[in-house]
Amino acid sequence: MLVAILPQGVNAQDDAGMPDRLRLGIVVAAEEDARQRVEPFRFALEEIADLPVDLFLLDTLGDAVEAISSGRVDYVRLSPSAYAASYRLCACVEPLVTAGPDDFPARFYAILVGKRKEGDKITLDGLKGGRLAIGGKQTVTGYRVPLANLAADGVDVRKHFGALVEMQDPVEAVRAVMDDRVQAAFAWSSLAGEAKNGYTAGTLNDYYISGGRDFEDLEIVWRSPPIPYSAHTLHKDLPDALKRRLRAGLMDLRREAPDAYLAIEPDLLGGFEPVTHGDYRPVLRTYEDEFAAVLD
Repeated sequence: MLVAILPQGVNAQDDAGMPDRLRLGIVVAAEEDARQRVEPFRFALEEIADLPVDLFLLDTLGDAVEAISSGRVDYVRLSPSAYAASYRLCACVEPLVTAGPDDFPARFYAILVGKRKEGDKITLDGLKGGRLAIGGKQTVTGYRVPLANLAADGVDVRKHFGALVEMQDPVEAVRAVMDDRVQAAFAWSSLAGEAKNGYTAGTLNDYYISGGRDFEDLEIVWRSPPIPYSAHTLHKDLPDALKRRLRAGLMDLRREAPDAYLAIEPDLLGGFEPVTHGDYRPVLRTYEDEFAAVLD
């Protein structure tokens, strides 16, 4: 039983306006046993919400965006970019919690890195006119987030740098910096833990683990605002009392029902943290008309 994770003080007034059921959407891709895998989370959600929970299996994140923005489901786990796309469609969604990979804050950053030479500090102005390694146009931290957020900081990447060089692998982009094939590269990092090891996760950590040379010469020149790893998203029309009930129960889920937590967040083991719409601002910018020109 998961009675321990039910919030205290639920009363008849809280139940006013509650839906009869909660519709949970899950992205499964081609996973054949997805319904069985997710069942512990669906059951825990029933206990938390004190409502029957119906499970809807969705093939792709695009399907999930359509389902939550059209109101076909009430709750779905999205990526940060998919949350921003959903909000762009209808402004009828809101995030509840995010999960993280460890016990550090559940946030990551898009970063711009360069190579320090002879101990001199690198600046964004000093990189002007140089070559910049970027990811493909649909990559979040390799293209969309840094271009939009640098533009918000007053830097048009296309005008600031002499050339943008597309690379498929962010670690290879860092190697290109170290080999002087480019002067800077977009990457991502948790920026948590020890800098000397490339932090806990991200491109710098991958480069460090791969045995990349002269790691100590890499320098972070710019970082985006922090970005949550995931977005457990609700339709805004749900009653506030239910939203509070769900958030409180989910915050305790890793401790009270670890099997249910792992069923929905198998790759982010650090537990849930509360989030608000504003926490996704770095990704929301990538869907705003103001930044469309630089992204195109």
